[in-house]
Amino acid sequence: MMRDIDIKKLTEQLDAAQAILDQIRITSGCENPGPPRAEPSARVETAVETARRAYNERKMRPNFVGNGDMFGEPAWDMLLDLFISQANEEEVTVKAACLHADIPPTTTIRWLKVLEQNGLIMSHVDPADPNQHLIHLTATGYEGMLRYLESIAK
Repeated sequence: MMRDIDIKKLTEQLDAAQAILDQIRITSGCENPGPPRAEPSARVETAVETARRAYNERKMRPNFVGNGDMFGEPAWDMLLDLFISQANEEEVTVKAACLHADIPPTTTIRWLKVLEQNGLIMSHVDPADPNQHLIHLTATGYEGMLRYLESIAK
């Protein structure tokens, strides 16, 4: 898998930096850093479980209150789906994103552009098939999703 940034390596580096900061706080007498942080793989696993739950819960709302059009959150659904896929080292094509979003392709493309303009996702040509594009979260998008999902998992 070819990526500009290795997300697992970045997550490990961020965890190592956090451990150093926690040690500095302890030795300098600053505030208690809180409970020990989870191992990187456990962090991601917890975040993926939380993302799946959030995605499924959002998809269930129309079953209880009707009219699924009232609850359209395509950008959020795409971020959750990309996070889950990326954490599992699965490639996502633009076509797959359109199918997963359960909205018209033009709407999906528009939201993908918004997410890319905001620095949350990147797209690039699939080396195996130059006719299709792959999309993935940027380091900022991935870390933001990871931290958000960790915070709501507690």
